[in-house]
Amino acid sequence: STPESQRSVGDADSQLEQLFRRGKQFYVVGNIELALRHYREALRLDPDHKEAKADHKKLKKLQKAMAEAESKLPKSVEGGRKVQLEQRENAETALKYLEDALAVAPPAVYRAELYANLCKCHTTLKEAEKALSSCSEHKKLDGAGASSRMYMAEAHTLAEQFDEALEEYKAVLELDQNSREAREGIELVNKLKRRAAQVNYYKVLNVSRSASEREIKRAYHRLAVQYHPDKYTAKDEKDAEAADKKFKEIARAYEVLGDEELRRKYDLGEDPDEQKPGGGRGGPNSNMFRHMHHGGQRVHVHFG
Repeated sequence: STPESQRSVGDADSQLEQLFRRGKQFYVVGNIELALRHYREALRLDPDHKEAKADHKKLKKLQKAMAEAESKLPKSVEGGRKVQLEQRENAETALKYLEDALAVAPPAVYRAELYANLCKCHTTLKEAEKALSSCSEHKKLDGAGASSRMYMAEAHTLAEQFDEALEEYKAVLELDQNSREAREGIELVNKLKRRAAQVNYYKVLNVSRSASEREIKRAYHRLAVQYHPDKYTAKDEKDAEAADKKFKEIARAYEVLGDEELRRKYDLGEDPDEQKPGGGRGGPNSNMFRHMHHGGQRVHVHFG
């Protein structure tokens, strides 16, 4: 081969490696579009370049998974049961895409965003332990900024770790003293702390805070039959009184958690007993008697 042809091959190799290196640099700093453009140019020069092919494939998979997850991320909107169910379904779908994206083992700049989104999804699904884990990872990758501390505070609140939640909200206020979200968070946590000293209706029915309407109803039916005065065999008068108290507690727990609006208020630390203007507590479950079926028998459950 002539010196000219050798120089031409050398120039092409040099250009190829330069394109690959620049693509890698853009990938590491989080610029997916420019990284893909450089990898494509490199593959035009050498379609069999193993590293460029591998990185290009990996980055395309990451880009697709992140875009799909983004389209399904829970939005901060108020809504009824239908909207909440859609939010849960979207969060579950987004989780799958986020896990696909993390499986690519991307650099830290991507992981920070991915763990933030994992945190949002687990919080929406009321999965306290998973929310704490993903929010904590995001906080480390984010350098403990205001945004990651807000996510962390919400996860602590979900896990009923109220002191830790307050610490995070106060840290946000130190970073941004005008943060309305942090002040509202502190107000909510203080309400929940006060309520924690009272009866926990989720524990009364032995269900998780993420329990579905059907799970709550099933738990109520089982416990109401177990402690119903006509069904419960008391050892003595004291035991009968305790069972009666338990039965009324179960009925009250279902009155609140079985009603969409009362449950929403309860979860926000508000008093579900608070009278509405011009009337009582309201809600379809607040009638004096409820009927339930169990084994073909009708049981009257009294709320008085």
